[in-house]
Amino acid sequence: MEGNEATLDTVNVYLKQLQETVERIREQFLEPVLRQREAFQQWMQPIIEAQNALQETLEPILAEQKRWKNVVESIQISKYTLPDISQIVQPSLEFQKSIQGLITPAFEQLQESFRRLPPRTQEAVLLLGEHGWYLDLEMPIPGLWELKKALSEGNVEEAEEALAEYFTGRLDEIEASIIERFPNRQKMIRAAFNAHRRQEYELSIPVFLAQTDGICKEVIKQYLFIKQNRKPRTAIYVEQIASNTFRAALLQPLAHPLPIAASERERAKGFNELNRHMVLHGESLDYGTQINSLKAISLINYVARVLTLDDKNP
Repeated sequence: MEGNEATLDTVNVYLKQLQETVERIREQFLEPVLRQREAFQQWMQPIIEAQNALQETLEPILAEQKRWKNVVESIQISKYTLPDISQIVQPSLEFQKSIQGLITPAFEQLQESFRRLPPRTQEAVLLLGEHGWYLDLEMPIPGLWELKKALSEGNVEEAEEALAEYFTGRLDEIEASIIERFPNRQKMIRAAFNAHRRQEYELSIPVFLAQTDGICKEVIKQYLFIKQNRKPRTAIYVEQIASNTFRAALLQPLAHPLPIAASERERAKGFNELNRHMVLHGESLDYGTQINSLKAISLINYVARVLTLDDKNP
């Protein structure tokens, strides 16, 4: 009896070892093979679907070819010239070539669009700046092109109406965005926005301009309205990031002399754009308009956003 029990125990041990061996083989060999097979099937699925779609497209052409062949064979006329089957097959060949050529041109067009984007953006933001307006990074790109077109064609009033409506609708979001980035300026920013909402533009505009200059100094250690060699000192910062072509294009208003910072010598006779020097030094007595206040809002919003693109807040 004891011998039988020992034999049974040995068999159980053997079976257990065999089961463990089978499990190891399954884990180490069979499962990886099955996973690879499943991955291969998933990878092949789009190819199979494309092949089926192509086959469905070619079936009518091949059927037409076969029909013509049967018609020709049924005609018993001496010296009969077979129809030019290449005229039937040619659409199929051209279709295949068109499929092969779809992807490359699409990528080439996309690459060209990205190549042209920085210069086109630079032209648009500078043209806005020439009229006292500044880009909002939330503005749709097509809208920017439409504004550029309107200003280029001399439709300044139409463009300014659109910009005034846009920034009026964005007041709350812009105020919150600036305060989020510069909480130490919250009191001044809120006071300026509240003055704008009360239509006290003579109070809102100077504060917006002063805070814009302060933000520039705080972020890039340069004042926006101070020049060196007839260029804003902020141009030094823009030149340092020239390798980032798209961001450099966005920052071009900080690198070019624009009406907002024009000196007395740079202001032509009849100059009537919003100008920081004329406002803060008491030279302008009629700057207090809604349009000018919105222009000042567009400026501080622009500076606060483009100078913090590298920060956590996009």
